[in-house]
Amino acid sequence: MSCSCGLPSREECQELFYASSIKEFSDFQYAKMNRLKVDAYALQHPEIYMVSAKSFAAHLVGMCIAMEYHNDQHLMKALQKWLNGKMELEKPPILTYFGSITIADIMKAKSASEYERFVTDWAKCVWGAYAIYHQLAREWVRLVREFDGNRL
Repeated sequence: MSCSCGLPSREECQELFYASSIKEFSDFQYAKMNRLKVDAYALQHPEIYMVSAKSFAAHLVGMCIAMEYHNDQHLMKALQKWLNGKMELEKPPILTYFGSITIADIMKAKSASEYERFVTDWAKCVWGAYAIYHQLAREWVRLVREFDGNRL
């Protein structure tokens, strides 16, 4: 059975994800790309990693913060706090196309700088595939900011 991202099998895809994580955990030069990689991977595999409305929001907003808010770490921390709260979110319908770049493409990187570039390109591709939800992501970022402002 092929993977939702287009790779020949779900197992092969998951093995590549694990291999990328091992690379990141064993070399700090790769580690800085972990969050962006996880969000891109989750957005390409929503049937597994975005089952609930909260998990959908976590990965969509995480990607939005990376792409449109220069990976603002304060916003990322506020997102985690916001997601820990009780809230009513409606999960939007899952897409059927998630972009043409996959985990297999980033694993072709020969150096940490190339890995960083490949993950960034992958994230941009996936973010583009989710264009229909960009406004929703921005609205959720606004809610995260409001929530964070009310906690100060």
